[in-house]
Amino acid sequence: MTTTVELTEHHNRSRILGAISAMLVAVHLVASGFRVRFIQVFLNAAARLPIWSSWSMGRAFQNALRASGQAGLPADARAPDQDACHHVQLMCEAAWPWLATAVALAIVLLAPLLVIDVPPLTDYPNHLARFFILAHPDDPVLSKMYAPHWTILPNLGMDVIGAGLLRVTDTHTGGRILLALCLLAPVGGAVVYHRVAFGCRSYWPLASGLVAYNAAFFMGFMNFLLSLGLALVGAAAWVALRRRNRPGWKTLAGAIAAVATFFTHIFGLAFLFLLIGAEEAAEIRKRWSSGTATAHDFMQAAIPILVALAPAAVLYRLSPFGDAATSLGAWHAIVKLMRLFSPFTIPDINLTIVTAVAFIVAMFAMRRHLAFTPGLRLAIAVLAIVYIAAPLRMKGGSHIDLRAAVMIALLLFAGVQPRIARREAMMFGVVFAALILVRSAYVAATWMDSRDDLADLRAAIAGVEPGARVLAATGSTEERTMAPPARRTLPGIYRLTYHLPALLLVERRAFWPLLFADPAQQPVTILPPFDRMSHSLTEPIDWKVLANEPFSAETLRWERYLVDWRSNFDYVLLIDPKPGFQAIEKLSPLHDGQFAKLYRVERPDALAPHRTGREAVAPSGYTAPAGSAAGSSGSASAITNLSP
Repeated sequence: MTTTVELTEHHNRSRILGAISAMLVAVHLVASGFRVRFIQVFLNAAARLPIWSSWSMGRAFQNALRASGQAGLPADARAPDQDACHHVQLMCEAAWPWLATAVALAIVLLAPLLVIDVPPLTDYPNHLARFFILAHPDDPVLSKMYAPHWTILPNLGMDVIGAGLLRVTDTHTGGRILLALCLLAPVGGAVVYHRVAFGCRSYWPLASGLVAYNAAFFMGFMNFLLSLGLALVGAAAWVALRRRNRPGWKTLAGAIAAVATFFTHIFGLAFLFLLIGAEEAAEIRKRWSSGTATAHDFMQAAIPILVALAPAAVLYRLSPFGDAATSLGAWHAIVKLMRLFSPFTIPDINLTIVTAVAFIVAMFAMRRHLAFTPGLRLAIAVLAIVYIAAPLRMKGGSHIDLRAAVMIALLLFAGVQPRIARREAMMFGVVFAALILVRSAYVAATWMDSRDDLADLRAAIAGVEPGARVLAATGSTEERTMAPPARRTLPGIYRLTYHLPALLLVERRAFWPLLFADPAQQPVTILPPFDRMSHSLTEPIDWKVLANEPFSAETLRWERYLVDWRSNFDYVLLIDPKPGFQAIEKLSPLHDGQFAKLYRVERPDALAPHRTGREAVAPSGYTAPAGSAAGSSGSASAITNLSP
C-alpha cells in the first residue's frame, strides 16, 4: 500500500522532473528567436520608465552596464553610441556606484542572519559546538568530556577562526559572524578573480549573490565555502603575476594559497589547482595551435605548479586524513538529476526552480556574447565530469557532486564577462537583483518561522543539568528530503534540523554523542569514558529504531552509542516527531512540545542505588534553572562518578 510519504516524495520528484522539462522548452524558445521579440517589447517599455532618467544611480548603472556590454560586441550588434570607449574608462575609474552596489548586495545577503541566533543549517550547530569547545578548553564541565587536539588537518580554517572569535564574542553572535564570512567568501572570491581576469570592474560577478544561498550553505559546509573564496583569490594572484612575468613570485603566491586552502578544505585545494592548471593549459594550447610551443614552455608551466603544490602535498601526507582509507558510496541517477539545482537550492522548491530557469535562460540568451577567461571551459568540463562520476561519499567526504555543481555556478560568474547591449544588460541586471532580494527575503521569513522550533527545543533542554548525557533521536529519517514543513528541509537534499541538539553542549554543557570529532577531520578528541558512547559523522537515531530493541548489528555499526544506552544516558531528546509515534517503555516525559520532546531514562533496578545523591558538576557561577532536577535523586550522573 502506497504511503503518504511515498506519494509526497513521488509528487515532489515529479515537480522537479517537470521543471527540468520546462527549462529545456524555455531554452528551445530562446534559441529559436523568441528572445529577440521579448527583449524588444520589454526594453521598449522599461526605457520609458522615469526611474532610469531621474535617478543618478540609475544613470551610473546604465553607463557601467553599457561599458561592460558593448566593448566586446561585433560592430553590427552594438548600439549607436559614439562614446563607448568613454564609458569603458568611466566604469574602471568611477568606483563609487559599483561599491555602493556591492555594499547593498552584502546587506541584502546578510540581513537574514539578523532574525535568528541559530539558523537551521544542517551541520552548523555541530560545528558551533566544536568551536565552543576549542574556545573554552578549560571549561570545568566540558574539559572532562572533550579536549582540543590540534594537528595537521585539511579542515582547520573555521576552527582556528572560530576558536579565536568565540573567546571575545557571545557564542551565537560569533557564530553568525562566521556564517557571514562563509556566505560572502565565494562572492568576494568571484569578484576578485573577475577583476584580475578582465582588468576592470563589472556588475556581473556581483550577480553571484544569486548563488550565495545554495545547498552547500544550507548544509552548513562552512570550511568548504570559505575555501572556495580563498581558492579564487589565490588563482587571481597567480594570473596577475603570470601576466607580469613574475614566475618566482607567482610560485610563492601559489604555494601560500595552496597551504591556506589545504588548511581550510581539501576540495578548495583541488579547486585552486584546477583553476591554475586550466590557466596554464590554455596558454600552452595557444602556443601549440600557433606552432610555437616548445619543451621549455611545458616545463615553464609545469614546474611552478609542482613547486607550489609541494607544501600542500607534504602536509596531506603528514595529516591523518592522508592515511584514511578510501571508501566509495553509492551512485544514484535520480540524485544526480535533482542536485543539478544545488547552486540555487533554498528551502522553497518553486523559488529554487525559478532561479535556476532564469539563470539558464539568461546564459542561453547571452551565449554568443560571452567572454571567457583562458582555461575556464576546461575547468568547467573537469568539474562536470566530477559531478557525473562522483559517488555520494568518498573518503569521509559527502555530497561531492553538490560541491562540484556549486563550483561550476561560481565560475560562470567569476570567469565570464557578458558583452551585450545596454538594454539587455539592464534587463538581466534588474531580474537578477530582484531574484537576489526575493531569495534573501524568503530565507529571512523561513528563519523567522524556525524560531518557534528553536524556542521549543530550548524549552525542552532548559532543565538538563551540566554534565548530563543526552541521547538524541528524530522522527523524520524516512522523510528527510521532502517532508513538510518546508523550513525543516532542503528539497531533494537533506533535513536541516538533525544537528540542532548540539545546543545541548553549547547552552547546557551536556554530553551529546554526535559531535563532529573524527580524528582524521576535526581538532577535538572525546575523552574516556565518553568516547565509548559517541559516534561522529552520523545522524540522530530514528525513533522507531530506538523503540525496537534489540538492535541489529548494522544499526550498532552506525550508532555504536546504543550499546547499553539505558545505563549510559540520562535523557532522550526527540526532535521533529511524527503524529502517533510509538512510546518507549521506561522513558518518563519531561517536556512535550511540537518540535522537541524530552524524556528521562528510568534506570534498570540494578543501577538505581548508584544514582541516588549524585550531583552534576556545574561550571563556576552556574545557577541551575528553576525547576531543574539538579541535586535530586533523579538527577544526571556526575562526570566525576563515571566509571571507565
